[in-house]
Amino acid sequence: MDERLPQYLHRPVQILWFGSDEFVLVMSTVFVAAIVGGLIGWMLIGALLLFLPWKRSKPRGFLPHLAWRWGLLTFRGYPGPTQTRFFE
Repeated sequence: MDERLPQYLHRPVQILWFGSDEFVLVMSTVFVAAIVGGLIGWMLIGALLLFLPWKRSKPRGFLPHLAWRWGLLTFRGYPGPTQTRFFE
């Protein structure tokens, strides 16, 4: 079994100048904006341009933890976001 590891393990995967999660967000927003078109498409692009600098000011892994807090994602072996006590 061959697995490819990045040269530097502490650096995130980068596509162009975006991180992997940013790249997916940018591509999906651009495609939806192209399909919708008009003023709503331009508003989506504007929202993306405001969101990216805000996201970059947060620590790495912020989006998955935000999705966990909203209940959209679960981490295996960890309690849910509404639990206040956790006993191992």
